[in-house]
Amino acid sequence: GDSSVIIYLQPPGVIPLGGSAVIRCEYQRNGGTFVLYRSGKKLGTLKLHGRRAEFLISNVTRSFSGPYTCHYTHGDNGTILARSDTLEVLVEELRGPKPVLSILPGHEVTAGSDVQLRCTFWNDSATCFLYLEGQAGTHYEFPSTEATLHLSHVGPGNGGRYTCQCFIKQTPPTWSIPSEFLELIVR
Repeated sequence: GDSSVIIYLQPPGVIPLGGSAVIRCEYQRNGGTFVLYRSGKKLGTLKLHGRRAEFLISNVTRSFSGPYTCHYTHGDNGTILARSDTLEVLVEELRGPKPVLSILPGHEVTAGSDVQLRCTFWNDSATCFLYLEGQAGTHYEFPSTEATLHLSHVGPGNGGRYTCQCFIKQTPPTWSIPSEFLELIVR
C-alpha cells in the first residue's frame, strides 16, 4: 500500500469566507503526532485519534488559502516518518444559487454497473468541479455545464458522498455555493 499521509478537506471544495472547515490527516499507524504546515510554515501539532487527526479552521479569511501539508512524526525528536501530498485550500466569497448534482440510474447501484454523474448549473460560462468526500482536490472537472461524468463498471471505490461547485468566469469571478451531497452506494 501507499505509505504516505492522506490529507483532505471536510467538507471538500472552496471554503466560504467567514465559514469553517476541517483539515483531516490520516496515516495507517496508531500513535505518533501530525504536524500541519501552510506554505511551509508550522501551524500546529495534532494528536491522533486512532489513525486520524483533525484541525478545525473557523471564521476563515483569505489568508487561510494556500498549500497545506501534513507530516507524521514519531518520538521525542519528532522524526518525520511520512508526509502528505499538498492540499490546495481556497477561501472565497460564495454566491448562490447552487448547482444540482444528479446520479443516474440512481444513488444505489450494483457493482459492475455504469453510472452517470451530472452537475447542472444555470450559467453556461461556468466551470463546475466534482468532489468526493475524503479525497484531496478535484475528483473531476466538467468541461461544460451540460457535461456528464461516465463511470463504467463501478466498484466500492467509486462509492461515497459527492458534491459539485462551480466557478463563474465573470468580472469579478465568483464561486457558487456547493451542491447538496449525493451519496453513491455500490452494493
